[in-house]
Amino acid sequence: MCRRDFLNSTLLAAGGVLLGPLSPRQLLASEADDWTGYGGVGDYANSNGNTLAAISAGHQIRNGVFDSLPPETIDTGEVFDCVVVGGGVSGLAAALFFKRYAGPNVTCLVLDNHPVFGGEAKRNEFIVNGQRIMGPQGADHFQVPLPHSFMARFFELIGLDWHDFKYQGWQSSAPEIPLGNSFEDMRSPVGIYFGAKFGH
Repeated sequence: MCRRDFLNSTLLAAGGVLLGPLSPRQLLASEADDWTGYGGVGDYANSNGNTLAAISAGHQIRNGVFDSLPPETIDTGEVFDCVVVGGGVSGLAAALFFKRYAGPNVTCLVLDNHPVFGGEAKRNEFIVNGQRIMGPQGADHFQVPLPHSFMARFFELIGLDWHDFKYQGWQSSAPEIPLGNSFEDMRSPVGIYFGAKFGH
């Protein structure tokens, strides 16, 4: 079984437990609520942080709703050597390194409360005038890794061809605005004005 199929199947199983009667398709088709608000398009529409469905499922777990298994539950007999709770970057890295160092005969299950893995590192995708624009949700920093660095090797390990990532070049006849490619490039302080309502 390839990694993508494994992650997709475990995600569906975990989502089924957490979401009760809603299937992933029904969840994705549901309209945005006041708590969740607008969170993107496509697969990312209901995966924008702690959605109302994720918060409600967490409260149901806390309140003991899932203490007893539903009568239609089927014991598959599956046993996992490692269970990782949280499909963010840290959880996925933990599962990846566990599989890599524990050997090919071990099993690992990753559980997450959102329909798309990634945690704070998930992205939103938008199409504007035919151009695909991708923006971060929580994580706001990604830089092209240095060759032979740990991050370069990590990306290669997970099958991400980072060589295709390029910083956008300046495309104007006007003088270039100096922008940093890393938070290390720009050390000047940043101020945010919230308005008179907040007193500063």
